[in-house]
Amino acid sequence: MLIEELDPGDAPEWDDYVSRKEGANCYHLHGWRTVGQRGYGLRAPYLAARARPRGELLGVLPLFFVENPPLRGYATTGLFGAYGPVLAEDEEISSLLLREACRRASAVRLASFRLKPLGAVRAPPGFVSHDHWVVASLPLWQTQDEAWRCIRGKQRNCIRKAREHGLLLRGGPPEVGRFHDVLAENMHSKGAPIYGLRWMRALVDAFGPAADVITLHHGGRCVSGAVTVTFRDVVAVPFASSRPDALPMRPNDLLYWEIISRSCARGLRELDLGTSLRGSTALDFKLHWGARTTPRSVQVKALRGRPPSFDVGSRSVRALVALWQRLPRAWADALGPAVCRRFLL
Repeated sequence: MLIEELDPGDAPEWDDYVSRKEGANCYHLHGWRTVGQRGYGLRAPYLAARARPRGELLGVLPLFFVENPPLRGYATTGLFGAYGPVLAEDEEISSLLLREACRRASAVRLASFRLKPLGAVRAPPGFVSHDHWVVASLPLWQTQDEAWRCIRGKQRNCIRKAREHGLLLRGGPPEVGRFHDVLAENMHSKGAPIYGLRWMRALVDAFGPAADVITLHHGGRCVSGAVTVTFRDVVAVPFASSRPDALPMRPNDLLYWEIISRSCARGLRELDLGTSLRGSTALDFKLHWGARTTPRSVQVKALRGRPPSFDVGSRSVRALVALWQRLPRAWADALGPAVCRRFLL
């Protein structure tokens, strides 16, 4: 068995393999490699398993090297909230891909390897599992009318109230800058660094027609929006946000209704609402639509020293959040991409 780094020219072969594999999702697509490289300058040695040189693909593993001198860097199988199993023809090939990923990460002196599976799966030998997250997903209805009848009455009332405020819907890649400004403001209010406009544009560009940007405007100002990526019959929402001062107008409810309505009209099967922390208000909002949850862990293998703890509620994490909230917005926007580039959890 040959495990090799995929040649960039073989991206169509990679995506064809992913499109045929059970358990694959949009985060397995080769486009994320382009996003990581163009948005943050990351090295992304995507691994491919073949029985012989130039033979057919028998397994694939997305891989990113996050090098943080003088801090300890790490390797990961997905950017930010990405998730998914190793795609391979059998368990042996899957194990070989993981072994080669760890070997390559160790060779460049990275401190750990982070695998992001989906579901209640046992961690591979030598890995420690951190289970703070879930993925929420919503089975979609066959028609827009059926969807409207089936969502909760409270959700319908919130959608009506949002429409009464005169929120205007816009869409398409040109909206990415306006959406990013909304996202940056909301993340700053929560004490989290922003990804950067360059990275967000790279995402939308990399996926072409499969990516879309949806925004809501009020009084000439963008107040809410989302980026979506469609793969097979599933539409995923990696990023969505509203301005804090616009929340009384219920923009989130109208935004998600528009995504649901459009997806039903296109005959899509499922809405992937993305990763959320267990017990978070973001997860509560998703569950109000009738979403179901699936465990999503980060399984870590230490290559040097001790593995990271991922204690999301620790005193140090809370102190960093408070500090970031006190930064002027302009400083937070300028520093955010550099921070995100080093901590692609």
